[in-house]
Amino acid sequence: MVEDVFSTISLVKNNKITYQSMQQRSLVIFNSALKTKATELLYMKFVTKFKDHFVIKSFDDILTIDVKKLQEMLENYIMYQNQQGHSLSYVSGELSALKLFFAMNDVLGLNWIKLNKMKPDRKKATGGRPYSTKDVQVMLTTIPNLKFRCIIHMLSASGMRIGAFEELQLKHIQDMPNGCKSVLVHDDDKAEYTTFIHHEAVEALDEYLAYRTRLGERLTPESWLIVSNDYSKPALTSTLQTCMSRYAHKDSNEVKKRGRFETMACHGFRKRFNTILKSNPNININIAEKLMAHSTTIPLDNVYFKPAIEQLFEEYQKAIPDLMIDDKYRLQEQLREKDEKINELNQKDDEINMLKQTILEIKN
Repeated sequence: MVEDVFSTISLVKNNKITYQSMQQRSLVIFNSALKTKATELLYMKFVTKFKDHFVIKSFDDILTIDVKKLQEMLENYIMYQNQQGHSLSYVSGELSALKLFFAMNDVLGLNWIKLNKMKPDRKKATGGRPYSTKDVQVMLTTIPNLKFRCIIHMLSASGMRIGAFEELQLKHIQDMPNGCKSVLVHDDDKAEYTTFIHHEAVEALDEYLAYRTRLGERLTPESWLIVSNDYSKPALTSTLQTCMSRYAHKDSNEVKKRGRFETMACHGFRKRFNTILKSNPNININIAEKLMAHSTTIPLDNVYFKPAIEQLFEEYQKAIPDLMIDDKYRLQEQLREKDEKINELNQKDDEINMLKQTILEIKN
């Protein structure tokens, strides 16, 4: 067992990670470079896989191996991953995690150019198909769970990533016109942005919150939007992803291709949202990018383009009829839009009649 060289005071920002719990200095140093929980979990998974593959006792023991031997082990590991049929993106992720682990622990002399050249060729991407409205309708008929019905409606209506639910509280949901609500995603973070949900998703959310109230939960602005079994804690992203995968592919006829379904269980909703917005010629493409929280598609937009929430909502409303899942709501929305257009035409007719009357009075 590696002897302690640090005190039990946490050396990283995450209070849950202490040297005492980790018992290995190499991990403390490594985790100090990981700024988000998601990255921490993913990179730890990759480094742990490397350690277990070579049956190394501890992470600190990896650092005692000679650099030439480490280079050989990394090369063999990549060749093994290629034989397993892993994709370029997967192997690249593993290499990124290992490169950071060794860099943070001052292991120099590894030939990363050679290792990168050994990665597999890029293949045609799988999992690129968005959900169709029919797909979502079928999925909802098989899910009695109010929580996951709410999640599906919110993902479909807002286009946000499923990981956002782990941070969302009721205070991040605000009323908007026509029964809609705004959603502030990643509050007080550099990735913060605003999206919206239409009244169909709002009804699903209200139904879920009412259910929680009936069970005795006292809802406040600080309450989590989507909770775990313990109402004081938010639902974990990993748990939601697992359940969504089960619901999405339970009765699906899709066949996996290179380990992945053609429609991604969670991200398929985001692809649907993006496809609907970009397919509407009346929606400003820059606003659509803002609603998707895309950071690199349009250079410098994050720095200079700061539309007001009213401007964002105006463009979002143009997509609502296509974002609706239930045909009943879609027809209601179409009727509402037609009524608005009729009212506008009637108003214009009244204005024309008034102008005619004024002109006639002037002539007289």
